[in-house]
Amino acid sequence: MLKPNLGGLRARVHFLPILVFSCFLVACGGGGSSSGDDTTAAPRNQQESPQQDTPPQSPTPDEKPAPDNPLTNPLTLGAYDRAADYPKIKVHHLEYIPTTSGHLIGVRVTLPAHADGTPAEGPFPTILVQSAYNITMVSYVPMPGGVLLGAPDPYMVRRGYAQVSVDVIGGGVSEGGWEMLGAEEQSGYGDAVDWIKQQPWSNGDIGVAGASYMAITGLFTAQQRPHDVKAVFASVPMGDAQRGTVGIGGMINATFMSRWMTLTHLTSTQNIPAMIQFPKHLEQISQSTADHIAQIDHYYLPIIEGTLHGDPDLTYDGEFWRTRSPIENMDRIQAPTFFMGALNDIFQRDAPLLYETLKDRVDRRLVIYNGDHLSHFLQAFPGTDKVDPILHLMLQWFDEYLMGMDAQVDNIPPVIQYVRNYQSGIWQGFATSSDWPHPEAAPERWYLRGDLSLSRQMPEMLEPSHSMTTPPFADYEYGKNDQGGLLRLNVFLNDGSECSPSFVQWTLGSAGLATPKVCFWDLRRLERDALNYESEPMPEDYYINGPIQADIWMQSDKTEAVLAVRIDEVTASGRVIPITDGMLLASARTVDPLRSRYLNGEMIQPYHYFTQEAETFLEPGEPTLMQVEIFPTSALIREGNRLRVSISPSNQAQGMLNEPRRARARDGVTQIHSSPQYPSSVVLPVVPVSALN
Repeated sequence: MLKPNLGGLRARVHFLPILVFSCFLVACGGGGSSSGDDTTAAPRNQQESPQQDTPPQSPTPDEKPAPDNPLTNPLTLGAYDRAADYPKIKVHHLEYIPTTSGHLIGVRVTLPAHADGTPAEGPFPTILVQSAYNITMVSYVPMPGGVLLGAPDPYMVRRGYAQVSVDVIGGGVSEGGWEMLGAEEQSGYGDAVDWIKQQPWSNGDIGVAGASYMAITGLFTAQQRPHDVKAVFASVPMGDAQRGTVGIGGMINATFMSRWMTLTHLTSTQNIPAMIQFPKHLEQISQSTADHIAQIDHYYLPIIEGTLHGDPDLTYDGEFWRTRSPIENMDRIQAPTFFMGALNDIFQRDAPLLYETLKDRVDRRLVIYNGDHLSHFLQAFPGTDKVDPILHLMLQWFDEYLMGMDAQVDNIPPVIQYVRNYQSGIWQGFATSSDWPHPEAAPERWYLRGDLSLSRQMPEMLEPSHSMTTPPFADYEYGKNDQGGLLRLNVFLNDGSECSPSFVQWTLGSAGLATPKVCFWDLRRLERDALNYESEPMPEDYYINGPIQADIWMQSDKTEAVLAVRIDEVTASGRVIPITDGMLLASARTVDPLRSRYLNGEMIQPYHYFTQEAETFLEPGEPTLMQVEIFPTSALIREGNRLRVSISPSNQAQGMLNEPRRARARDGVTQIHSSPQYPSSVVLPVVPVSALN
């Protein structure tokens, strides 16, 4: 195990604020609630004990209900909405249901209620959300939009929906050990659907909803039970686990993984409040918590060790990552599906690709906001100039496809995207189109020249090459905390990328909120030692929309190397505004041409095998083509500003090397070529500016 370099800059962000802030974002209003217990299934080998009431809520007065969403943006007052059908909701106490895996999983049911707090008769269409982050932790205070996290949602429930929130196998109060969206956990998703269909308050019409992890479980559930799930509302979902999130460019996204794994384990063990609130389940909750703590030794630490030391099942593409990738089986989904993403989300790559998989099969929509995993909700909840508030969109979608109403979903454009620099103002900057990728996009190639310029003209003669040296590798430490009950996993970045937009992105946006720094939004400091290729000032606005590919000819004096490529805009004053980026491990460079994307005959989104069979190490001193996938974006480079392509030998905030690969790459010197024989370039998807009007 490597110990942290005490001279290096430490990249730490604590995780509880992430969860608290997520809850704050959706806790945007009140709504009547009443807590009580109807019939709850007793845990195995557990005698019934008197059920205590949940802590007192703040019920809405019967005669004057509180507003559902006080953050409604004045620009979107025409958004779809309708009056609540019921004055209150009833949040049922925790109950356990069996699964085909043999584990019991925890469930919270919320139903519409009359003014006196008694549940309405029903039956109702049901919204299912399944979480790894402990549903009891978010169940104390009902919140509009809470269904996206598994919290009781008065906005949706008072309009005639039942809500079922589930702790997945290995999460929260449920039995078992978390295995990162593994097959056993997924088997429980369909079990929850089957249980709902048997309940007297359910009419059998089921929708799935959620943000992030809960969106991922929703997609898997719709794949497992395509005839039962009638609608999907997925906010910031993952598609390809390896290529889009945890193994970008064939490396380890340790910044993200350290935070995700620690957050998941932390929330799964915080069950003392649930033990106090539900004493009849005390023994069951205690056993579940013990399962989760034991999982540190049974799963977490072996996974970390295997990843760091090159376990083939974890290092390369294969069954492990395909099982955890919803994009593999999107053809099974038959339900109309609404996707939401963000330009710098941790699932930046995946949201539009998931949307694309459903083309010509089901009704679908895609909204891409500005910002990262957390901050995009600041636009989503109040709404924007062209996007209705998220609560209204969710209601409209489910009213159409679960309630059977004419909710006029045809009025929602197929694709709504935030376009950087399009318009000024906090609520401005969204454009619509009929599809993704943009139907009017065309490829334009820009060449990296020996004088560090960026030109549409290919070099006509040999031009100077430029070199860069591999920086010190990231450090890490892992184990248990001093009490032995929590996972400890920290990563320490040593290439300067702890002060970059990538660090904000892969800490889910928490770094930008907790410790905002200029270098998160201006790359002058980070790219000071990079190879920066710049165009002349743009003679007119230049519109980029879609995925980008960098075709870089490089050579190294080692058998392994990394290329990190950023696309920026440089203002007349010298500010370097980040747009998007990508990276690639040299040994993982082999491309599958059949699964790559082409635009007018030009490859513009390479699909790398990332398999052990396709692994190809460098021949030292041999020029080699690196086809780097740069994640999709939408941005205007304004007239008078410059396009920049910045190349570095590392971006540890997004991906770091395991130990075997470090041995091959250590102290390596990489050269970037510019010549007719080795013409390094980038291909951009360019759309006419007139398409914005």
